[in-house]
Parts: sequence; C-alpha cells; structure tokens
Amino acid sequence: MLEKMMNMLRTPNGRDALFTFLTEGLSMLGMVLVFRLAKDRGDMDFDRYVIVRRTVAFAFPAVIMGTMVGLTRFISMSRDTAQQRRYLLGALAWVLPLGCVVCVTGFLFSGPLSWLCFGNYDESGLIPPLGVMTFGIALHGVAYGFLRGSGHTTHANVIQLFALAIGPCLAFFVLNELGAILWFTGAAWLVVSLVSLAPVLLRTDGTSTRVERASIVRYGLPRVPGDIALGALLTVPVFVVVRTFDRELGAEYAFACTLLNLAAAVFSPVALLLLPAASAQLSSGNYAGLAARISWMTIVIFVASLALMLGFELLASPFLRIYLGPSGESFVATSRLVFLAALPFAFFNGMRSVLDAYYHTPRNGMNLVVAMGLLLLGSAVHLFIATPWYTMGVVLIVALSFLGWATFRDVRYVGSELARLAGRGAGSLNILVVIPDMEEGVMYSDSKEQARAFSEQGCVVTLFHLEDRSSAFRLVRSRQRFKKVIRAARPDVVHVHFGSVAALWTIFSSPLPVVVTFMGDDLDRSQVRGLARPFVGGLFSQIAAFFAAGIICTDENVREHLWWRTTEARVIPLGGDKRANAVDTLEHLRAVVLHRSVDTVST
Repeated sequence: MLEKMMNMLRTPNGRDALFTFLTEGLSMLGMVLVFRLAKDRGDMDFDRYVIVRRTVAFAFPAVIMGTMVGLTRFISMSRDTAQQRRYLLGALAWVLPLGCVVCVTGFLFSGPLSWLCFGNYDESGLIPPLGVMTFGIALHGVAYGFLRGSGHTTHANVIQLFALAIGPCLAFFVLNELGAILWFTGAAWLVVSLVSLAPVLLRTDGTSTRVERASIVRYGLPRVPGDIALGALLTVPVFVVVRTFDRELGAEYAFACTLLNLAAAVFSPVALLLLPAASAQLSSGNYAGLAARISWMTIVIFVASLALMLGFELLASPFLRIYLGPSGESFVATSRLVFLAALPFAFFNGMRSVLDAYYHTPRNGMNLVVAMGLLLLGSAVHLFIATPWYTMGVVLIVALSFLGWATFRDVRYVGSELARLAGRGAGSLNILVVIPDMEEGVMYSDSKEQARAFSEQGCVVTLFHLEDRSSAFRLVRSRQRFKKVIRAARPDVVHVHFGSVAALWTIFSSPLPVVVTFMGDDLDRSQVRGLARPFVGGLFSQIAAFFAAGIICTDENVREHLWWRTTEARVIPLGGDKRANAVDTLEHLRAVVLHRSVDTVST
C-alpha cells in the first residue's frame, strides 16, 4: 500500500492531488483562523463579519454565473491553448460587467441592503465593501477555474490559498476597523485574480470569442439558480433568525453554517480533481475506469462524512471553547444542531462533480432548487408562526438531507449508466427520437425514415411522439410519459425534429443532451399565420437553439435564420440520400454524446 502511494506521488497527477489536498487543508486552517481573529475584535465585529461572509457566499453565484465549473470542464476537454484563452475571455465578458453592477448596487442601495442583511440600517457602511468582496471572489472563481482546467495546478493552488486564507487573515493583522478590513479583502481578491490571469490576457490572437462566450453562458446560465440556492441554503436561515429573534442568534446560525461549509470544504479537493478527470474520461470513452472511480469515491466520501459529523458532535464543546474562548460555549447548541447536516452536505460537496461532468443539464442545480424550496417552506412557517429557536436548524437539516439523498441517487444512476456504456460496442448509439406528431401521422415521414436508417447503422432507436403541443396540461402529461420512456430506454442522446414548442419542451424535459433538427418554418416564421404565434414560436426556437447540445439544419437557408451558433449548426438534409444523411447525423450525435467539439460547419 505504501509503495503504491509513493508510486502515485511520483506522477504529475499524484503530486497535483497531494498539493491540492495540502492547499485545501491550509485554506481551511486559514478560514478557521480568520474567524478567531474576528472574534478577538469583539462580539459585535464577529457577528457582523460572519453575516458579511455568509452574504458574500450567497450573492457571488449571481456574478460568476457558473463559469468556474464551465471553464474547468471546457478547458480540460480542449487541447488548443488559443481556444482555452477564448474560453477565459468569454467568461470574463459576462463576469466583469456583472461584478461592476454589484459594486454600483452596493453604493446606491446600501441602506435597504443593510436592512436585508443585518435587520437594521446601521450597517450601511459595510454594504459597499461587501459588494467589492462579492466581485472579487467571483473573479477569483474565474481565475481558479481557468488555471485548474488548463493544468496549472500549482498556480491555482497558490491563488486559492491566498483567497481563502492569507488575504482575509492579513487584513485583520494590518487593519483595525471592520469596514477597512472588508475593503482590503475585496481589493486583494480582485488584484490577485487579475495578476494571475495577466499573462494570458496580454496575449493577442485576434480571434473572435463569440462561440466560446456563448458556450460558457449556455453551460453556466442554467446552473445559476442552483448556485444561488446553494448559497441561500446556508444564508437564508441567518436572515430569518435575525428577524424572528435577534442578531446575536443570527450570528450563531451564521457561524454554525460557516462551520458546516468548512466541513464540506474538506471534500473540495475531491471535487476539484474529479471534475476535469471525469470530463476527460468521458470524452475519451473510458466509461469502465470512470465507473470504478465513482464507486470507490462514493464509499470513501460517505464514510469520511459520517466520521466528520460524529467527531464534531462528540467534541463540539471543547473545540469551540478552545477556538472562541469562554464565550464559545454559547455557540455549542446551535453548532451541534446545524452540524447534523454535515453528512449529506459533505457527501454532496464531494460527489457533485460527477453530475457536473456527466449531465449536460444542471442536475446539481435541480436538486439544489428543490432543497431550497423545502428551506423556504420551513422558513415561511417559522416567520409567520411562533416556533422555538431551533426550528430553522431542523428545517436546514431536512433540506440538506434531501440534497444528499438526491446526489446519492443520481450518482448511483450515473454509475449504472457508465457500466452499461462500458459493456457495449464502441460504435453503437442509443437514440431517443422525438417526433411532434401523432404516431400514425405522416407529416414527419422523412424524420421516421431517418430513424429507421439509424437502426440500419446498428443504433438502438426509440420513437417518442409528442402528440399535443398547444395544451399546457397535456404537455405536463407528456413530460411524465417522456420520463418513463427515458428510464426504460436509457438513451445516450435525444434527437428532436422541429423547433418551437417541441424543441423547447424537450430541452426542459430531458436530463440528457438534446440535438435539435430545425426544418424551416420553425425558424423562418414569415409564412406562419397569426399575430402572436409567429413571434412566440420563433422565440421558442431561438431559445432552444441557444441551450441545445447540438444543432442540425435541413438546409443553408434554415441556418441563416438562427440568431446565434450559426457556425456550430450542421447542415444535413432530411431528403435525398437518406443513408448518407443518416451517417452524417449520427456523426454529429456521437460527437455530442462523447463531449467532443461540434463547432464545425458542414455544408
């Protein structure tokens, strides 16, 4: 065993793993130290500081827009350094303006935001630096995601250690007033992030970043609700308790949630290393290797999460007395209550990268939004009905327990899918074809002919007929039927014919990558009758094109009506030589399934 570990550490990947774990460990110690330094400033500064840090954690996902995970994923799949730089510029094109908006908002609305965060208007002077901190940590996420994805692990670890530990602690050592400490921390995050990216940003290649910019936002935007929900899960309880009890109990909840987040951060190295590795294994088709890795990691992370939770419950009292001094005893009850959620939350944090790598849709985001819904429901009860002080802790445990269970359920499904993929032929493909017509209809006969040609090429093909697209109730019923077909057929990709409602419905309903074939008047609405119908149907088509995993147009004229992604759309006719066209379409579908680039023009 020892020899095996030594051999692993002699490899670049082994050393990267060791340095990443070491960095995260030191970062965690730094975060522990910074809260002790805040406590040494007095109870009032400590209460305000922990609320500020929780608020920043809640707000910054709206600025970063999922680009940290998206950058790591796309860059680790790309071997072209010029394209990697374009992905970075594409991410910054979204993050920089949004960060500036947050900073301006902090200046203009400091009073209302102070009331929201602290329960009064007295802390309005802390809101502008809070905005800068939010911008700074979002920019750090972009820098870290780029460096991690491009293989600059040591550089990424250095800026991670500074952002999470050195910078905040240094602010307390050199400054005395809390507002100045917050300004210093936010400015340091901004400067270090920009300096770390300067060598890449100063290079010029004169190439447009439009494709990469769109890819980043397509991947990241659907994840924003989930990222915001993740921050809100550990912040909303604080805001609620501040209003139902007082700021002191709110600070206890903020500190307990911070401890919970620190505990989950123990598994951050696993997620950081697993995402690029899993993405690379998926793109190379190494399903068996990834399935084995996931199975082993599931057991390890579950056992470690359980041990972490039990250890804190047993040692909470002496730990908090040593950490916070004599006043630490007052934090024990709240911290023990909240820390019961450490098992599911740490498991989620360790295994979420599996779902980020495998699913084209934001699976983690969906689970987070449901967990957030449970939290908001419990919060509403606590706000309007007099309940004990521990109510929000119980609500938080319920919400995070659902999150952990949902993560385990989805990871287990991914593992079974990978095992299935590993056991089949290399060239086969399982396709679910969505036809927006009755089963006996003849309007889409060419689409059905193409599906039969797929079967002749050795693919497993399942047809799903979306029979009604005008009734919201029937669309919901069809979605339930669609989910059952996916569970039974277990396709690799979904291929929907025609845009408008059919394409948008399929994208919103499918957990799998969706390729849309646009056929004419789904994009060119000039011949469609009515007032609202032409515009709404065309808008649905354009939204579907934006979020689709792949786009096929039946001729060049159809492609010219796309608002975006025209260079990515493949032109493949449905008529003519059906066998040759089916082969070209399968090539495109296979590229989507294997997470390979489809950014090429074919005419």
